Amino acid sequence: MAVVGIDLGTTNSVVACARGGRVHVLPDEQGRRLLPSIVSFPPTGEVLVGYPAKERRIVEARNTIASVKRMIGRAWDSDEIKRARVRFPFEMREGQGQGPLVVARGQTYTLPEISAFVLQRMKQIAEAALGDSVSRAVITVPANFNELQRAATKVAGRIAGLDVIRIINEPTAAALAYGFGRSAHERIAIYDFGGGTFDCTLLELSGNVFEVLATAGDTYLGGDDIDLAIADRMADAFLQTHRSDPRANPQAFEKLRSAAEALKIELSTSDRGRATVRDVALGMTGAPLGLDFTMTAAELDALAAPLVERTFAVCDEALHIARQPPSSFDKVILVGGSTRNPFVRRRVEQFFGSAPLDRVNPDEVVAIGAAIQAAALTDAARVRSIPAPPVPGRRQSLPEPEDEDEITKTTQIPSQLAALQKANLGAGTSGTGAGGGASSAPASGVPESPRRLARPTTPPAIGIDRLSSPVLVDVTPRALVVQTVGGFCDVIVQRNAKIPCERTRAYTTSSDMQTKVRVRVAQGEDALFDANTFLGEVELAGLHAAPRGTVTVQVRFEVDESGTLKVYATDLATGRQAHALLQLVGIAGAQSVSAMQVRHAALHVR
Repeated sequence: MAVVGIDLGTTNSVVACARGGRVHVLPDEQGRRLLPSIVSFPPTGEVLVGYPAKERRIVEARNTIASVKRMIGRAWDSDEIKRARVRFPFEMREGQGQGPLVVARGQTYTLPEISAFVLQRMKQIAEAALGDSVSRAVITVPANFNELQRAATKVAGRIAGLDVIRIINEPTAAALAYGFGRSAHERIAIYDFGGGTFDCTLLELSGNVFEVLATAGDTYLGGDDIDLAIADRMADAFLQTHRSDPRANPQAFEKLRSAAEALKIELSTSDRGRATVRDVALGMTGAPLGLDFTMTAAELDALAAPLVERTFAVCDEALHIARQPPSSFDKVILVGGSTRNPFVRRRVEQFFGSAPLDRVNPDEVVAIGAAIQAAALTDAARVRSIPAPPVPGRRQSLPEPEDEDEITKTTQIPSQLAALQKANLGAGTSGTGAGGGASSAPASGVPESPRRLARPTTPPAIGIDRLSSPVLVDVTPRALVVQTVGGFCDVIVQRNAKIPCERTRAYTTSSDMQTKVRVRVAQGEDALFDANTFLGEVELAGLHAAPRGTVTVQVRFEVDESGTLKVYATDLATGRQAHALLQLVGIAGAQSVSAMQVRHAALHVR
């Protein structure tokens, strides 16, 4: 039974597997190694995933779902979902627990369900390529994904019939593919510009130990935004020519968006591109109207420049956290299809002061790293604890919940764990690079260079050596906080804390005869609790009624290797414990997941 690594992407997804000392990116029946992350529901009742769904998107956009990764794990009233409801042609509704639902053929689906269709197709491809059943997988997510987004991705795996043995950050996976098993000590910057998200992760590599120094990201920034900018330019041209705005018709605009994506790809290797789109709209006489549109590479660069510059603001944020200048990194690795644009590559080289590496296909490198980690996790693992220095506590009060009494923090008892995996696999696919001076000058100052073929190919398989397995020391992308009096936050786990980790706080009751407490948990850096992402709450009842300040409740946060959070509250006097049931946006619970598994099993997915 095989275990695979899956890069579940916004635009495309990839599956890979380590076998016989080699990592293989697994192709579908037509030999294609990228699967478009698109799901379509035709009138025949089957479910189309990948290329067939992408073809139907032009014909029937309303029943074709794409770019789910940008929305997964977000609440209905979030800014991202509001933006998606305006932008996407398919219908969306509010579901249970503020979870967004998509509507196709009159049926509603949660976002994890849509991702599950993609994972189910990945599973089919892997089983056909390997001639073996696949039930376990390592799945990658953007480094800046919060707890709800990671949990929703795990649920998608479960619905698809996969045991998700680890969630791993995409930049960390890319570093594994490039530097696994090397003995050198070096610092690596990962510039991950995909279809829907951007991450910058800074790592220190020493032998087989991969330690994340800092990570920052934008989970709503990617190549999709460049496609939309081109499509808007095409819509303006159509409006000027025919006095009809295709943006008023979702299906018509989808045709332009699809043509814009193809034009963007063409301009990554050419100085001029052309898109011909037929039947965009009907004229006054009922005759079909089309568009013949041309764009130069320079025009595309100018259009994309504001979006590309946003990526370097994120890079600056990661460098500030790590307290390092751009020139202090030995290698810069490109990840994601958007890095194929020569303009992006020139800006990366200027910012970091060294030419970025692309020896491994940027569309496939994340899946390769996930497969390496999957192979390592299937062998024996061992864990040892590393104590962390104590952090001084400070007295604070939690807010008084509805009909509840508040509790007051008195002490803090931190500890930190670091997990080490031991296995017999390693890889040596690292490239070379040199550091140097860098500046973050505006795009206009980037020297022009000839446009070139920006499509490195990945060998059929990448070799891995029989060395010790990777030790991944990752970090929390966001701070974990509890609500305090006045709607403010008490930070329990700092942003960029090493994981796995454990943090404990001790609180006392602040009201006489208080018998229960409630602790509300969120993720984010804002000082106001409600401005962060609410995760859930833990309530502990049955406390001994006593004067305030005499009953102590211990609250413990645990973050595992996948970045998954568990929260416990314990009455120290009685040992009574409560475990937080974190709110998972869009998922009602285990019973709902089981129902979705049954529904998926009854559908024909291809």
